Amino acid sequence: MIVLTLEVRRIEEQEWETYCQIRAESYHQLYPERAVEMRHLTDLNDTRCVFVRGEMKVTGRLFDYRQYLHGQALPMGGIASIATRIEERGQGYVRTLLASILQELKADGVPVSCLHPSSYSFYRQFGYEYCCEKRIFKSPAQRPLFATPAAPDSGRIVRSSEAELDALKDIYDRYAMTRNGLLQRSDREWVKIVQNVFGGSKPRLYIWRDADDRPQGYIVLVQQEDNRLFVKELIAANIDAQKGLLSLLERDNLLKGWEWETGIDSILSSLLHDPKQMQSDTENWFMGRIVDVTAAWQVTSPLAQPGSVRLGVQDSFAPWNEGTWQVAVETAGSAIVSASSEPAQASADIGTWSQIFFGYLTVEEAQFLGKLSVHDPNALPVLNSLWASSQKPLMLDYF
Repeated sequence: MIVLTLEVRRIEEQEWETYCQIRAESYHQLYPERAVEMRHLTDLNDTRCVFVRGEMKVTGRLFDYRQYLHGQALPMGGIASIATRIEERGQGYVRTLLASILQELKADGVPVSCLHPSSYSFYRQFGYEYCCEKRIFKSPAQRPLFATPAAPDSGRIVRSSEAELDALKDIYDRYAMTRNGLLQRSDREWVKIVQNVFGGSKPRLYIWRDADDRPQGYIVLVQQEDNRLFVKELIAANIDAQKGLLSLLERDNLLKGWEWETGIDSILSSLLHDPKQMQSDTENWFMGRIVDVTAAWQVTSPLAQPGSVRLGVQDSFAPWNEGTWQVAVETAGSAIVSASSEPAQASADIGTWSQIFFGYLTVEEAQFLGKLSVHDPNALPVLNSLWASSQKPLMLDYF
């Protein structure tokens, strides 16, 4: 019997080229000729790779993020760049990597983790579950765009620049706190928004200022081929700001069309002059996972009712979550979580609890789908309110 010596660690500088080659082969890409040029964008401290007898078998990255959930910015482990050469697959190397990462996150007190999967079914076996969709609007140039334009004298559009980044950050942070899933962005993430670090035209930035000259929204536009624009990001504090910023797209006489990716619950179509001209598609987005229920469930919705409920968890991949946990709420926004020897009043696997915690599924929806078993209906008033959210999760960043 051959015993393999597996090691999970960060890569060293001389291993960078091998790391790039494995990623390129795994994702069926030509070897990235810009790998050396792009090296400055990668912090090797983020890398987590599996080695067998010193040979790299699996690549991965672990990002130290903070993510808004229920109005609070929680530590989140962002997993990316998982790649294995075809001939090395089926050996359990990715399982080893993810088990190591989850143990590291738990030890560091990180309650949740997210990833953008190449295969949803593959990552479900490790406890990750589908937690977000996004809506993609594609439109030809429309004039007029809205049935009712922004209110007269409600504000104005001004071109912005990286020098005014603090204004964009403030607008984004005010909005992000109201949505589950958005990142609390570092300067490193903002660079990706205001610059096309991977090539292409540099984005144009515009701010909407209200009648009192206060910044109330911004739009980031990227020029594409054939006189088309990509709305890389649009954040608006109110409907006049959203209409005002999008009105840029109807002022361009040479524009042939535009595209915008936003939350699944966007009501943009209801505001348009001719919704039939707007193509609207949905796209599957990130998967989320509770790393440690005792840390995650200390956070509740601001709508949570006082009371307690006992929740049963099945999680074979992260066995520290297995069992029955009492979640006791005294003040909305926080709870005390403790192990319980009493029977669970509701039970589900970690994937379902993750969907409920992230706000993708309500308790009622999870019950309807057969994903959640409620053993004591008296627990429903508290359980329904624990992680209640009026909006579906949204993430604008890709990692």
